[in-house]
Amino acid sequence: MRSFEISSLAILASSLLVKAVPVYVTDVEVVTEEITVTKEFDGSYHTGAPHRVGTYTRHGASVQASSVVAAPSSTAAPVTSVVVPLSSSSSSVAAAKSSSSVVVIPSPASSSSSVVVVAYSSSSSAAVKASDAAVLVQKPTSAAAATTAKPATTAKPTTLATSTSAAKASSTAVAASSGGKRGLAYNSAAMVSPFSGSSKVSWAYNWASSSSGLSVSGIEYVPLLWGMASSFTGPWSAAASSAIASGSKYLMSFNEPDLSTQANLSPGDAASGFKTHMMPFAGKAKLGAPAVTNGGSPMGLTWLKSFLSSCTNCQIDFVCIHWYDSASNVAYFKQYVQDAYTAGGNKPLWITEFQASGSEAEQNTFLETVLPWLDSLDYVERYAWFMAGDASGQLLSSASSLSTLGNTFKSA
Repeated sequence: MRSFEISSLAILASSLLVKAVPVYVTDVEVVTEEITVTKEFDGSYHTGAPHRVGTYTRHGASVQASSVVAAPSSTAAPVTSVVVPLSSSSSSVAAAKSSSSVVVIPSPASSSSSVVVVAYSSSSSAAVKASDAAVLVQKPTSAAAATTAKPATTAKPTTLATSTSAAKASSTAVAASSGGKRGLAYNSAAMVSPFSGSSKVSWAYNWASSSSGLSVSGIEYVPLLWGMASSFTGPWSAAASSAIASGSKYLMSFNEPDLSTQANLSPGDAASGFKTHMMPFAGKAKLGAPAVTNGGSPMGLTWLKSFLSSCTNCQIDFVCIHWYDSASNVAYFKQYVQDAYTAGGNKPLWITEFQASGSEAEQNTFLETVLPWLDSLDYVERYAWFMAGDASGQLLSSASSLSTLGNTFKSA
């Protein structure tokens, strides 16, 4: 769902200075809005009005806050947002509340448009840690995501397999996994290779129904039916069948259906789609419930519970969740995992995307803290950090070398 830097975000390191000061946080209301940014045919961008999609209140305690300050510029005043180019073009767009500190976090970008989701503190007097600051999320809209995956780490975007090649591509899915819980979310199959031989890493997925050439010993490919658009459902049956024949034992359904900029499905519509497209594989593979965000009600776990109630007579073998927040919020992460297990009816739990914001050192400390805990929980079956890419906060430092986080994820 979110990341903290793509290759073009070197600006984040070069243009932002973070200075820590001690503050106290009381109750902080976090509001999630979506803002649609559309690229026009002439190359210009049109920014729509913000639309609230979720709200929740975080009850805080004494923390060390950080204020994000823009580096001096000869042409512009200090800003609180970071601009993320959508392509190799010099044109770029950023949208945020002017009163909020902002961190830009990319997710799948559409070939024609992108949507920015902004989470910010609505209280002007509340102090929020820099890693808890506003989050901008670029995600694909509806059918546009059929041809565009999560953000590539080069200027040229990495695309998903098209419907005409989906079944063929999935024939490269990898056979039996090595047994560890850890998995890799990837755009480029080549970025899975550095994890070869790890006893901890056993599976991978790419938000698609075909593997796009994944072939790493000990890594099982897991297909995902991303949404209900025909561009996803059309190739699904053949691609899933081919993946199962090549060794895949699990199938996942619907990426963040509780978020309007992702699969965007009501619990009832998702249940109907699950019965139509997933249930034919019952008994042939283990089937996963849709992966929900950690947004407040009616999103997140509220949506999940409604889906499970609606999907009567469905074979659901495991429940999938996503989590994004501050690296300082280990307690919140653990509580959310436990709450998700309960909300999912005590079914095995997959955390198919999670990432904690902060410096690399803070992120690594977060991983070193939660990885042993996740491995110790019988009900957490699999989990994947976002993501196997070479942007900041991800698992590689280059196309073939692991980052500090990658080494921790591979071996710790």
